Amino acid sequence: MTDLAVLVIDVQKAFFFGPDAAYRGDEVVDGINRLTDAARASGVPVFFVQHDGAAGDDVEPHTDGWHLHPGLVRNDKDAVVNKTVGDSFHETPLADTLARHGVKRLLICGYATEFCVDASARRAAFLGYRTTIVGDLHTTQHTSALTPKQIVDHYTQLWPRCSLSGNRIGVRTLSDVLATEFA
Repeated sequence: MTDLAVLVIDVQKAFFFGPDAAYRGDEVVDGINRLTDAARASGVPVFFVQHDGAAGDDVEPHTDGWHLHPGLVRNDKDAVVNKTVGDSFHETPLADTLARHGVKRLLICGYATEFCVDASARRAAFLGYRTTIVGDLHTTQHTSALTPKQIVDHYTQLWPRCSLSGNRIGVRTLSDVLATEFA
């Protein structure tokens, strides 16, 4: 048994296809597959978080955009957690499920850097998890005055500098995670 888990947030079709597809979407999905393959090979549980939007939303449950990205490699042992807000822990079974697995450390990746990834990472840190964002495996779309690259770069620099109740959020590259966690 391991105290580590991988959390893949909101890698759903609505965010990765179309004219405003996620920044570096194919690269991020490929990297997530490398990360989750290594995790499974080491007995580390993988959790896919899926956002359930409201009626008429791009990620309204059971619509085309709601489905997880078809390029994600998943297996029957992977868990899916559905959420309705940015925070993957809010009114979901995630914390209880992680506790049953003995998880104390999280590797987080996915979509959207400034919304769901950030909210979930901060909540994980507040809950006491040793939280690491895989720095080259989070992304977003163009939704503000900043470019997606600027948002990704900003948060990658911001997270390690924030002390959340004394528990900092780490940022590591995929290559570093693969070399140290799954070697």
